[in-house]
Formats: sequence, structure tokens, C-alpha cells
Amino acid sequence: MRFDRYDGRSDAGAAAQFQQDDAICKGESAKAQAMAAPIYSGRTLADAMEAGMLEGQRNQALRQIMVGCMAGRGYSMTVVTLQP
Repeated sequence: MRFDRYDGRSDAGAAAQFQQDDAICKGESAKAQAMAAPIYSGRTLADAMEAGMLEGQRNQALRQIMVGCMAGRGYSMTVVTLQP
């Protein structure tokens, strides 16, 4: 993920503000993760598969918290794909 300012600013003040906003939003995401119930993988393959699916859903929810927080602070999110 990459976040860009809605207003397009890229000066030193905007970079400093981004560092602060990024830290705050990462903290919000970490707080949500800390309050989440643990995911147990169990003893069977089916239990492990279910735990993996739940983990994926949780990670998606945490990304949405980050994106929403940053949007509230004036940033849009761009998905960055890595080229081989």
C-alpha cells in the first residue's frame, strides 16, 4: 500500500505530517489487533484451514482500519504491485 495526499503536497511539512499520521493510524490498527480474540489452529487440517481463513479476514479488516484512518487524515491509498 502507498498513501498519497489528496491535496498533492509533497514538501517537507507534508512529509513530516505523513510520518505522524502514519504512526497514529498504525497505532489504531495495532490497537484493534490487540483487542481481537485469538485464533486457534486446532489439531486437524480442517481446523488449520479455518484458522488460516480467519487470519486472512482479520488481516483484511486491519488493512481497512488503516485505509479508513488515513483517508480521514487526507490520504488516498494506492495498491502497489511488485513486478518480478
